[in-house]
Amino acid sequence: MIGVTIDEEDNRIQRIATAGDFFPEEAFPQFEQALIGVKADEEAIREAVDLACKKLGVVSVGVESRDFVVAIMRTLRGRPDA
Repeated sequence: MIGVTIDEEDNRIQRIATAGDFFPEEAFPQFEQALIGVKADEEAIREAVDLACKKLGVVSVGVESRDFVVAIMRTLRGRPDA
């Protein structure tokens, strides 16, 4: 399960917090920072997530970058449990 909380303003991610056991704890701050300022649309988020995962070199067992995108988009749409 991927937990996400987001503050969005002017169609940009202002703050994001992710939770889960999908990659090392020390990678979370850098992953989240990579999403700050990103346009709050699926394509921009997908690109940012893919780039962040690649830059950080994290490998998530059972979780792919698209899973992060889905969780983020659901949270932005007000459906964190959908």
